[in-house]
Amino acid sequence: MPVRKEPAIVRCSRVLYRLLLIFYSPELSRKFGEEMTDVFVALLCEATDQGKRVEVALLWRSALWELLTVAVPSRLASNAVMAGALSLLASAALFLVFFRAVS
Repeated sequence: MPVRKEPAIVRCSRVLYRLLLIFYSPELSRKFGEEMTDVFVALLCEATDQGKRVEVALLWRSALWELLTVAVPSRLASNAVMAGALSLLASAALFLVFFRAVS
């Protein structure tokens, strides 16, 4: 069976998706990263084979939503990162309170 060449959008998406895996926790990325990439590329190939650009866009939207709802929170689970994030939020809240009191 001849090997089919991937379209450019699939090749670029594969590389970009693999880069996004750094935002997941190291354990999650190491354990499931290859499988996640394979599933993403398979879905992308199916959408591009059918010429459905909307499905490609929806697939990327889903991947980015997962990045925000799964990857970032799993990274923030670290105590040092959580302390920094809470400090930043508290500083922003205090600034807004001060700004409102002054104006």
